[in-house]
Amino acid sequence: MRFMVSWSGGKDSTASIILAHENHEPLDEIIFCEVMFDIQHGISGENPHHIHFVKEVAKPIFESWGYKVTILRSSMDYLYLFNRIIERPTKHMENKGKKYGFPGLGMCNVQRDLKVKPITEYKNQITEPVTQYIGIGIDEPKRLEALRKKRGCVSLLEKYGYTEEMARQKCIEYDLLSPCYKFSKRGGCWFCPNAKLAEQREIKRIYPGTWAQFVSLEDHAEYAAYPRFNPFKQSLHEIDEQLEREKV
Repeated sequence: MRFMVSWSGGKDSTASIILAHENHEPLDEIIFCEVMFDIQHGISGENPHHIHFVKEVAKPIFESWGYKVTILRSSMDYLYLFNRIIERPTKHMENKGKKYGFPGLGMCNVQRDLKVKPITEYKNQITEPVTQYIGIGIDEPKRLEALRKKRGCVSLLEKYGYTEEMARQKCIEYDLLSPCYKFSKRGGCWFCPNAKLAEQREIKRIYPGTWAQFVSLEDHAEYAAYPRFNPFKQSLHEIDEQLEREKV
């Protein structure tokens, strides 16, 4: 049996690793999958503070505890998915020949293709049975109920009676809480339509050229299947204009 954690760097999966360490639970490997915005130029899709935490802070600590930490990447990136031409749509035949465009809300192809798929492919190469630790707290009953139906998945937070807030405090205790929580309650890609203004402000500050490139995608999305960054909120240009006004 091989025991693994699919680690996002967030509080729940990080606390799961800490609990495994504290309670001598078997743990053979920690897997993190980095989503890339632009592979060619080495631009990560992860919040820059968060990916630094993952690679330069948490990974060395976990390795010092004796755990193998593997960082995966897809061969594709966000720009590839945005510009990919839809050749064989299963629905909406009117989209055939169009660029895909921005990921649709509630149907994120970025999560599926750039994170879940590489992890699944990696796990499929393992010949022995796998038990996967999933970070779900006892205050998430619906998610726990769904987890129990998945073969080979266990929540150490449930086993040791941890809520999400307790998981957060456990990370703080070990100085292993990702700095992404300073900007948002969520982890995830900085180009996500669910990202908050504080996250976008940081990206514009740290990656001004990349942010400008991201905003310009709206200018090339007229004939895309999903031409709007967020159909229910501001456009990227409007967000950029708001951030520019803050400088005045």
